[in-house]
Amino acid sequence: MPKNNKKNKGPKVKSITNKAGEEIKVFEDLNDFETYLKNETEDNEFDNLHCQLKYYPPFVLNEAPDKDPEKIKDTVNCHSKKFVRHLHQHVEKHLLKDISGKCLEQPELKFKDKSKQAQFDKVTWVYKDQAEINNKKFGINLEVSCNNNGAMVDVDYKTVPLNDSVMMTDGNEAAL
Repeated sequence: MPKNNKKNKGPKVKSITNKAGEEIKVFEDLNDFETYLKNETEDNEFDNLHCQLKYYPPFVLNEAPDKDPEKIKDTVNCHSKKFVRHLHQHVEKHLLKDISGKCLEQPELKFKDKSKQAQFDKVTWVYKDQAEINNKKFGINLEVSCNNNGAMVDVDYKTVPLNDSVMMTDGNEAAL
């Protein structure tokens, strides 16, 4: 499909290459991110992705006057217990379920391997799991973080292909 087809626009995405030569897809909208993952799953190209998403969670925008990101209070950041609690609920009840159910079509994915790392200026949740789609095994590593500079949330989504003798440990591959 030509890129200039204005009737059916795909997800808005930027591609960047890091120092290691890895291509990273960067999104600014949650819906575009989810659409991209769903499309990659349908195209059978889901097992070796690295995507980043920077967005304002819906609950933050709903509380802002006129849903304007410019009007979000400065106190909505990782130092706010209410914000951190609501963000964690958003991730667990919406983001993870949407990734596993809608995007990957794997509702049994539960991301049971999870951890939280809290620092003074940043809170990060790390979720890991493994899945198999169309006889392709892959590991998923998802990091969600917020910082003390505002309500913007950073998501780092990475999948790596696995074979029968490999499993995910600490975000890296390790032979059994």
